Amino acid sequence: MNTSFTLHLPNSQGGTEEISTNQSLLFIGANGSGKTRLGTWIEIQSPQKEKVHRISAQKSLSMPDNATPMSIEKAEKDLLYGYADAPDQNAWQHKQGRRWSQKPAISLLNDYQKLMVYLFSDHTEESVKYLKASKKTAEKVEPPITKLDLVKKVWEKVLPHRELILGGLKIQTCIKGQSDRVYNSSEMSDGERVIFYLIGQCLAAPKDGIIIVDEPEIHLHKSVQAPLWREIESLRPDCLFVYMTHDVDFAVSLQETQKIWLKSYDGARWEWEKVAEVEGLPEALLVEVLGSRKPVVFVEGENGSYDVSLYRAVLNNFLVIPSGSCTQVIQAVKALSNSEQLHHLEVVGLIDRDRRVEGEISSLKNDGIYTLGVAEVENLFCTPEIIKLVSERLARNPDEDVTNATDFVIGRISSEIEKQVSLRVASEIKYQLNCFDENATGKEPLKVALSDLAGSIDVDSIYAENDTLIRNAVNNKDYLSILKLYNRKALAKQISSNLGLAHGELAQLVVRMANSSDGQVVKQALKPYFGDFAEKMA
Repeated sequence: MNTSFTLHLPNSQGGTEEISTNQSLLFIGANGSGKTRLGTWIEIQSPQKEKVHRISAQKSLSMPDNATPMSIEKAEKDLLYGYADAPDQNAWQHKQGRRWSQKPAISLLNDYQKLMVYLFSDHTEESVKYLKASKKTAEKVEPPITKLDLVKKVWEKVLPHRELILGGLKIQTCIKGQSDRVYNSSEMSDGERVIFYLIGQCLAAPKDGIIIVDEPEIHLHKSVQAPLWREIESLRPDCLFVYMTHDVDFAVSLQETQKIWLKSYDGARWEWEKVAEVEGLPEALLVEVLGSRKPVVFVEGENGSYDVSLYRAVLNNFLVIPSGSCTQVIQAVKALSNSEQLHHLEVVGLIDRDRRVEGEISSLKNDGIYTLGVAEVENLFCTPEIIKLVSERLARNPDEDVTNATDFVIGRISSEIEKQVSLRVASEIKYQLNCFDENATGKEPLKVALSDLAGSIDVDSIYAENDTLIRNAVNNKDYLSILKLYNRKALAKQISSNLGLAHGELAQLVVRMANSSDGQVVKQALKPYFGDFAEKMA
């Protein structure tokens, strides 16, 4: 988009403010942030209201099988303002009462018939002009490309396996190459009908207008959302497109838009600001954070995993964002915390304890990064409280199952004490090496700093301390300490058989319980294992 546009927006002081842009605008905000009301204000009250066309999220997709043309002037007024006989002067003044029934923010728009009439009226008028021009000359006259032709072109480009058939005063469709098996427009799928509707509505917008689209992703498969709107925008380079959405995937898919964060709406005034790039944070994560009203917690893991699903169930007062590794969690929290635009948001991280020493855990907490009370999130599925709940759910013997699980885990760690001790020692050495004095200047001072640091790391002492720690936990059958010390991701899967479950079913069952009526019980059972983060859990 090379054209420069200006949009007037209400500001938090009760006045208006101009945004100049050569991009489409995308407003992202949580439910209740006033997106629809803002779109209504731009359409009905803004200084630019005469050239605004708004496509509501609340609309009927009942598509008629045919339409009867009328004069293009009447058809256009009927569609845009809801009143075919509106006077040419100030026709827009009829919009609120006629088109929106005095309730522009909540009225269900039922104008598919009017859109069809408008498109066929335009098609008929252009065809008549073409016929007259052809009769006046012996030379070939190029046939016009009507708005209906453009709808067909874009519709078929977005849905390449379908064909739109324009015949007489009706529209039919078929699978590409199967014109003998047509079906009427009223029998189209929701997706097919809404694509037709959106293309047609945008073509009907006033010249050099502002097209506001509330929830532009609704009824559309994710794979066609961005391609459709890019095609529609190419049809109307004269118009400024303004999207209102809370759909993170859609917001991110239109990378070329200027994002505006709707922060709040008090019923009369909006607080908004342009979204600035946050160094070190992907736009997808930034948009997801802005689209939520909840405090944010970044966790290790990936979407779809049982550990992330468990986090979302028990931390339901947070927006849980999986970020892969612990390093990525730390980077994301620091990036958001350092952003002036987002400093007021509550953003924290939650990572596995792994083999971290207390000094590192304390340092991370100062940066808003909390550690679990168990070595890995997977160990949460193995806590005695959870095993007892699962055993009761399966009508087994809870005490016996807890004992069997405890013996199993102790047996597993006993078989690899040297490996677990070595891993813990290596982790502590790595942490201490990170304390290297980087302010040392010159070759000799750097060599001395490294030598001093290496000399201060007593491997024998660290090894003996960790060896004693693990062996004492094993000898004392201290199951809770073992869960805190033992890094073995497959533990929950292996314990499943001790509960009569197939390999890996334990985590699946616990997540299911956490999302059921037992959710609060599961949360309370796990709360003690969230360390200092437990204070933030509802």
